[in-house]
Amino acid sequence: MNVRDSFFNELYMQIKAGRDVMVVSSDLGAPSLDDFRRDYPQRFVNVGIAEQNAIAVASGLALAGKIAVTYGLNPFPVTRAFDHIRNLLASLEIPVTVAALKAGSCTAEAGFSHMAVENMSLLRTLRNLRIVNPSDETISRQMVREIVDHPKPGFIQFDPFISGVLYEEEEIDFSRGFVVSGKEYDTAVVTYGIWAHTLKKEGLPVKLIDCYSLPLKAGLLMEELKNCKKIITMEDGVASGGIGSMLLEIMNDCGLQIPIKRMALRFENGYPAVSSDRKQIFEAEGLTLDALKEEI
Repeated sequence: MNVRDSFFNELYMQIKAGRDVMVVSSDLGAPSLDDFRRDYPQRFVNVGIAEQNAIAVASGLALAGKIAVTYGLNPFPVTRAFDHIRNLLASLEIPVTVAALKAGSCTAEAGFSHMAVENMSLLRTLRNLRIVNPSDETISRQMVREIVDHPKPGFIQFDPFISGVLYEEEEIDFSRGFVVSGKEYDTAVVTYGIWAHTLKKEGLPVKLIDCYSLPLKAGLLMEELKNCKKIITMEDGVASGGIGSMLLEIMNDCGLQIPIKRMALRFENGYPAVSSDRKQIFEAEGLTLDALKEEI
């Protein structure tokens, strides 16, 4: 099961258990939402292709006491509705969770307009917003439990190519924000999403740090990195403002000086002018497993 369906299946189970959940869709469905819409039609609202309206409606529902989740197709819940996320969720702290299908460059076939490569950079500028990139089904399910038990403004994006279980439930702590594998190595790879999923299964000789939830506990992250000799960040997103930038900011503020190599999308030759696919994007940008192995 992919991470999106694990999320909505768990949401369905929470409603069956009596939790007061509402889903507001921007004209987007999912197989895992079929039972939800059939069994609880009064808890599903489709506002059409109108991401700003979806967040506004969900905010009203949240203010009325509902557990509100919006669902739309990336990058539009962020790029079209950033003002609503900024003013309703981040500023007023209305506890809406924005759930978005597709992540990074996985929609390259639809052209650059549909590539959600700036999400991390944009959303990191906001306060009071939990940003989640699940690298396995456990994180998706646990995020639902966080939403219903501790409602707060949040964003979660689902990569359709991520499925399966990598972590046990007790390993996931959204207040900590990251999980570490391979602690004995002195080269660290800091990543999230599709690359965290890929590298966890690959089992490279590195300390792998999966930053699945932001903001994270910076002090604990620095403890994990302070004895490393080299750090590599890897992300399916633009380099400017991404997780590599985040790490440089934290290390600068903490006075930690370790060489860092940032592997990310830079588009130095311009944005893709024609439809492509994720593999071609990664190869053109030097964001490949072979390039990472060479760097290690």
